[in-house]
Amino acid sequence: MRFHFRPDHGKVEAMVARLGMLGQEHPVTGVTIWRGCAVVHLHGELDLHNAPLLHRTLIDLIDGGCRRIVVDATALTFCDSVGLGVLIDAFKAMHACGGGLRLAAPDRHVRATLRMTGLIDILGVRDTLQEVLDEFSV
Repeated sequence: MRFHFRPDHGKVEAMVARLGMLGQEHPVTGVTIWRGCAVVHLHGELDLHNAPLLHRTLIDLIDGGCRRIVVDATALTFCDSVGLGVLIDAFKAMHACGGGLRLAAPDRHVRATLRMTGLIDILGVRDTLQEVLDEFSV
């Protein structure tokens, strides 16, 4: 099966602008574009109640033509199985269209969950956002 996507940079920029207006309840505090990567900044808890909001954000970015997404978990304090499912789904969608998704800087609690589920290597988890950007950006 082949997928063909044409990047729509206007759609990506609109998504970034819309996210700039989001409140604290949303797990996504913002999206920045850096060296060809969309960096999705998370905050607080990612769980059953708000994981669909992250899912919508990631799908909008993918549909908008992003082919490299970095999820910045620096300020993420908790992630349940629903949140992990969103990350896995986005990873699969990116892989299917020839792109990639990486996770940066999870705290020790989130990292322990990722380690127990075997997602550390799959999601390319690194200790800092800078490490991921250096490895993953153009």
